[in-house]
Amino acid sequence: MHADITGLCDVVAAHAVPGDGIALSGIGASVTYAQLDARIQAALGALAALGLRPGERVLLLLPTSVEFVTAYFAAHRAGLVVMPLNPLLGPDEVRHILDSMRPAAIIAAPADGPYPVLSALDGLVADLRLSCLVLRSGPDQPFDRAMARARTDLPPVRRDGRDEALILFTSGTSGRPKGASHREAALITNARHANAVFSITRDDVLLCPLPLSHVFGQMVMMLGGLSAGAELSLVPRPGPAALFDAMVQRRPSIIAAVPASLAAVAEQARQTGHHPEPGRLRFVLAGGAPLPAATGTVFQNRFGVPVHQGYGMTEVACCIALERPGTMPTGGVGALCTPLSHRIVPLDPADPDQGELQLAGPNLLRGYYIDGTFQPRGDDEWFATGDIVRRDAEGTLFLCDRKKEMIIRNGYNVYPSEVEAALASHPGVLHVAVIGVADEQVGQEVAAYVSPREGHMLSADELAAWCRARIALYKYPRLIAILPVLPTNTTGKIMKRALDTAILRRVSLSG
Repeated sequence: MHADITGLCDVVAAHAVPGDGIALSGIGASVTYAQLDARIQAALGALAALGLRPGERVLLLLPTSVEFVTAYFAAHRAGLVVMPLNPLLGPDEVRHILDSMRPAAIIAAPADGPYPVLSALDGLVADLRLSCLVLRSGPDQPFDRAMARARTDLPPVRRDGRDEALILFTSGTSGRPKGASHREAALITNARHANAVFSITRDDVLLCPLPLSHVFGQMVMMLGGLSAGAELSLVPRPGPAALFDAMVQRRPSIIAAVPASLAAVAEQARQTGHHPEPGRLRFVLAGGAPLPAATGTVFQNRFGVPVHQGYGMTEVACCIALERPGTMPTGGVGALCTPLSHRIVPLDPADPDQGELQLAGPNLLRGYYIDGTFQPRGDDEWFATGDIVRRDAEGTLFLCDRKKEMIIRNGYNVYPSEVEAALASHPGVLHVAVIGVADEQVGQEVAAYVSPREGHMLSADELAAWCRARIALYKYPRLIAILPVLPTNTTGKIMKRALDTAILRRVSLSG
């Protein structure tokens, strides 16, 4: 990280010097650091002219774009608290956040875009009687016109590192989202750690198929990359073909993606028969969901580069543990990130090496906003992640599963991730999700939802037999549904709560 970066207001400015490199690409014409810095300064002037004051909240409802990056850093330079949302969210989800958080301003993409919430936004603001500014951003949009006539010489607002800077909302896959509040210092700490672990320099090209509104894309790729002066190459709508083409044409050195995207792009490579040269690609990071071993193997076979895992969450402003470049993937999620401390609280006294992971450290959230009410977290308070882990002698963490997703079948603990890994190793399986379903005889039955690879015909009995040969008899799924696709949220994570139990069928195997 550049030595001049002490706050979020410095991230782009530190690299806007003569001979500066490309800051953003993949979104039309490339944007240099000097050009991006000038845009941010103009946006800062526009925000100041509109009367927004430090500490007020600004909600960003923008897709991955130069407009998102501009608004994000301009708001931080203005001392505003930034609340980024993915425009793929539905109007009802955004309505709840608007009603509970009451932002002073909203910077949004044009209403005629492909996202329903953008056309509904003005109506939501009127219905909720919000006294906030709605600023549409894009070519020839009101906010961009305000930028064109704004002052460009305003100094940034320098916050105390302990001040609130960012509110990130949990994904809401199991209920209404909560707002995790983060300090400025925590965000800089995480960017510095990403720089150090990945050895990011201004010579790197980071390919980002992740939404910048999400913690993974925002912290690891945007903050981690731009604070090092690297090129951030965006993939705004990353379908398999678009991501595959970007990998071939842009020759990135680092890629971060959710496992489902990596599986899809490897499948795209198989279908096209194209085996691109690795070129400069040196590191691939999977996060946002557990990485099936089969996905990592298939990707490495296609592209010649191993896939490493990372583990993080919104409440830590991203990274908890990472596998380091230059190491061989172990199936774990790597070593704990600094400056986190941890402890493992056993759920079963007979197995003290496995339990719920709890964390402490300065980069944890300040607290939650729940229905608009702030519930602070004590600085000396251990944070329960809800994740069940084990740790080996070398300090590598291995994720077992979410505590709340653990299935108890006939008194036995069954971790969905273990069953998912067994199913994912089948050559015909593309995506899989495992849940527990209430059952009168065994308490909870193991249920699996599977989508096949193109050209493969699967049967429930075949999949059950495949699992039965690989895991304990009490673990293999007795209920299976085979679907063309599995439901996902806006970040590509499978939404288990949206899976329909009525379509499951019981397999004919016995035992």
